[in-house]
Amino acid sequence: MTVATNPPLAPVSELPQRRHLLAAFAPALTKKQRIRRQARRSLGYAGTMHYTMTAQRSELFHRARGAFRGAHADCSQYSAALCHWVGVGSVTDTDWTGTLAAKGRRIDKATRGAFVFFGTPPYVHMGVLVRPLLSRSWHVIAFGHNSAPDENTLPALVHYFTTKGHPGHEFRDLTR
Repeated sequence: MTVATNPPLAPVSELPQRRHLLAAFAPALTKKQRIRRQARRSLGYAGTMHYTMTAQRSELFHRARGAFRGAHADCSQYSAALCHWVGVGSVTDTDWTGTLAAKGRRIDKATRGAFVFFGTPPYVHMGVLVRPLLSRSWHVIAFGHNSAPDENTLPALVHYFTTKGHPGHEFRDLTR
């Protein structure tokens, strides 16, 4: 005689899929969090992308999310592509640093996934704000030369642009 205390097992096709379980319990990521994650992923492609200020600069914008290898961009189109990939509808493949700053909302303090603009309007460079867990200093992931994208501390970049004649910086949220 067999005694069963459990109900019969459901066929595998009726069992909940693991990805649905993870999605049900994981909090949804904000656009800024997804921008930060994409920027972090891009660091693995340092030196495989091409910095340009020609018409090719919008190439990254038109690629699939995360398709960094071999792409052409500059700092503004790198940033616009990150925003585009996470669903920010206001960015375009023709945006440059000044137009992105105008589209963003000024914020008073650094926030992960927001952007920092260097110099004075219309600005000379921009990048994504990140903050490593064990660091007291904010960092910036940006695309400004062929060995990029790269990560530098915010104070180092502020100092660099000041010594190059472009003092000042401003934080902006492009996701609103």
